[in-house]
Amino acid sequence: MDQEERNFTYADLQKGIDKLIHKFGVTKSAKLVNELLGYTSFRKNEKYKEQLIVAFITSESQQLFGCKGSLKENSKEFKDARIAAYHLIKEYTGLSYKQLGKRFGQSKRAVIHHYNKCEELLSIPEFHKKFVETYQILEGRTIQFIANIN
Repeated sequence: MDQEERNFTYADLQKGIDKLIHKFGVTKSAKLVNELLGYTSFRKNEKYKEQLIVAFITSESQQLFGCKGSLKENSKEFKDARIAAYHLIKEYTGLSYKQLGKRFGQSKRAVIHHYNKCEELLSIPEFHKKFVETYQILEGRTIQFIANIN
């Protein structure tokens, strides 16, 4: 059974938490969970960490989706990399749609469109298997990266 269709139990959650602690240690795991829940901020290095996360997600998305160059190309790979990057950057940083648009030379409206398109693709994983699989790999790497910089 595929993880998207599976109903997770509390025991599954506990196993996942145990794996997280085993991989990163208690302190980093607690920091990561607090960061994901929004209990902590980036503190004094906020802008620097934000820049690192944006750069990491952008470069990883290009690599995973098979792109060369910038995120402004119009091939399917670039479009997929762009919408995945915008979605993850929005999810894992405090950037607004407007701020995200400024970083990539796009309007707030365009960023909202890309974000919503990603939500749409993720909502029907059986029709967009390749995109969803690549997105999940990218999200996993992003979480690991955030855990390492905290």
